[in-house]
Amino acid sequence: MRRFLGGTVLAIAILLGLFLAGGPFALGYLAKAGYEDLLADLIEDLPEREVLQNSYQRGWFASSAAFEVLIPPDPGAQAPLRPTRVRLDSRIEQGPWIWLTTGFPPVVGRIHTRIEIEGFPVALPALPASIDLHADGSGRMQLRLPPGETLPTAEVMGLRHGALDGELLVSAGQEALEMGLMLSDGVLTTPAGPLVRLTDLRFEADRPDDASGRGHLQVALVEMDAAGATGSAATAPPSLRIEGLSATLSRALREGLLDLRLGLAARQLTTASVAYGRSELGLSAERLDAEALADLGEGIRLLASDQVGQEMRGLITGGLIARLAPRFVASATRIGVEPIRIETPDGLALGRLDLRLDPSANTPSRLTSGVVDWLVLLRADGDLELPEAVALDWIARSLAPDVEGRALPASEPAAEHAARQEAETLLEGWIRDGWVTRRDTRVSSALRLGDGLLTVNGKTVPLR
Repeated sequence: MRRFLGGTVLAIAILLGLFLAGGPFALGYLAKAGYEDLLADLIEDLPEREVLQNSYQRGWFASSAAFEVLIPPDPGAQAPLRPTRVRLDSRIEQGPWIWLTTGFPPVVGRIHTRIEIEGFPVALPALPASIDLHADGSGRMQLRLPPGETLPTAEVMGLRHGALDGELLVSAGQEALEMGLMLSDGVLTTPAGPLVRLTDLRFEADRPDDASGRGHLQVALVEMDAAGATGSAATAPPSLRIEGLSATLSRALREGLLDLRLGLAARQLTTASVAYGRSELGLSAERLDAEALADLGEGIRLLASDQVGQEMRGLITGGLIARLAPRFVASATRIGVEPIRIETPDGLALGRLDLRLDPSANTPSRLTSGVVDWLVLLRADGDLELPEAVALDWIARSLAPDVEGRALPASEPAAEHAARQEAETLLEGWIRDGWVTRRDTRVSSALRLGDGLLTVNGKTVPLR
């Protein structure tokens, strides 16, 4: 009996020894495969890039890796940009204790990565991340960045930030993901001083599959300071202050048609001259042909680059419209702006706009025969109502640059007064001609477009 028990113990010890000896080799293979899959996903959707380094040194209980890629700037960008350099220095744990001390599914590798990014308009700190690679192909990334600061230069802005916490969960098969990010406070700085301040940023995103997703952003306070850009006195109040900012973006792709919805809201919005209460703006796009949208983006990038001469841009733009517009019409694309709701000191400003493309049997011939002809396929319905005082203020602000450019008044107050007088003259003329309706202290107007006929407040506007 003793001999049997002794043999059993010895067999278990041998098996355990073999597991401890051979386990890291197998786990190291799985960890490397997971790391390579992670890199493949990282660079899959990047534009033309140059891999500067991609090395992996596999060890018994731990491995090391280095990856560096150079991404050229967008040729369509208006301002000259530097290429973006992304570098990852990683240490991969793959010992059997990781497998034995974690839950299910077990972790086959734990990657400790230092991420460096250069070439952005903002000097970013090095980001420390920890990534767990699970046996079923899922993963979890955690980002923990202590408070710190990067300094601004003549080329890039600096960043002064509080603690940053982030988490990313990726499902097996990498189809679904969840993301969360929290930043206590942050300040974008220039050599002249602070430019943008924000407090208590929270971001959440959920993508159940490749066809749908939703993201939500909340910021307790955002302040924009013009002094940081101009180098003027730092004691001036912020040029823009937004309290209780929130943004929600959702997408859904069905049978090649894309729906997008964006909602923006702020509890209070204050400029240098006026304070607004709760404000809301909703934007939506429905039934967008996803492939046509991608082709449109490529066309815009090409037109914005130096690859197309100025003399050819009109011809290429016309060809782009003639080729892609029928695809958006055929899918009955709809664009909506609703709600537009702003609490002003003088009352509510309300508005909405709905644009729809109405497909028909002879769409291609209409679209290639002229802009006015294919406007027959467009349906529009919109309304705007707001206090007259607010309308005058907004019109005067839009006229201010033109008034200042005429060199009539020399002082800023005189220029504001001249712009106000011109706004009053314009608005009175619109009301007199019936383009705008006045009711007590409020003004309103309505727009309708259908069957090639445009009406503004009931008055027909010729399109030919």
